[in-house]
Amino acid sequence: MNLQENISRIKEMMGLLTEENQEKEIILIDGTSSAGKSQTAKILKAVPFYKSTDTNQWVQIDSDMFGCDDDQCIQNRIKYDHPGDGPNPQAGEEFHKQMAEKRKGGFGENRGDTTVGFRLHPHNKDLIKGVDFRNWYMAQEVKYGGHKKIIIDDIGNGILQYLPNENVKNLLLHAPIYILLQNVGERNERGDEPRNPKDVLSQYLEKYEATKEKPSIEIGDPTTELTRDGLIGLLKKNGLDEEFIENFLNELGIVDNDTYYIKVKDSYMTPTTKLINVDADRTVYLDQFKDLVK
Repeated sequence: MNLQENISRIKEMMGLLTEENQEKEIILIDGTSSAGKSQTAKILKAVPFYKSTDTNQWVQIDSDMFGCDDDQCIQNRIKYDHPGDGPNPQAGEEFHKQMAEKRKGGFGENRGDTTVGFRLHPHNKDLIKGVDFRNWYMAQEVKYGGHKKIIIDDIGNGILQYLPNENVKNLLLHAPIYILLQNVGERNERGDEPRNPKDVLSQYLEKYEATKEKPSIEIGDPTTELTRDGLIGLLKKNGLDEEFIENFLNELGIVDNDTYYIKVKDSYMTPTTKLINVDADRTVYLDQFKDLVK
């Protein structure tokens, strides 16, 4: 085979690889807990990745599927944990149990453990400092799980650091504070994995900040006007104490009773972020999601 034929063959192979990559659809739905992310996944009839039997079916991969200690979460992690040493078929599970005990203080970095017979996770060198360890597992499932249509559901965008070369649609779902608290209340009344509103609002502070200048729809919520007094009343109504309210408002940047709006923090916004604001009826945003997915 001459040089030109080799070049043609390589180009053909690269074309096939590109075509395969294009077939994989990956959507990151980023947002605080109770922002409404699960509703968007329902539109596509996504199922948990470990329940899928069809590679063309939409699957959902989220951090909760790797961060808990029930049997399913353990199996999800073992799939990408070290297989263990020696002929013992239980070595992988035993290794995982040891790692689970070690991770109670957080997965963290390689801490130089020298305990006889114990090795730290072999992938510690792959972990990115400051990024939730669960994102590493999620990224492995995205890359190697064999799924073609993937929804990543998470409360942050750290997983993008593990998928720098993947074509991910990065959607940030913003629910105004009053809708967020309404969702939390309804969720807690149902007993459906109850959420602490303080935790949810703390997540909110990681992504958003207040501004007196009305933002564009691409970077903020220009339709919801906020005042300090109004938010104090709303937060008190939802059972939050005065100390938390004061700290929350100050960190959000609402320091007087002027009119404010919410925008995504510059430090959180990325060139690929597509912001979707949840509407009062909690239905219009779903149509926006459909259009972006198309």
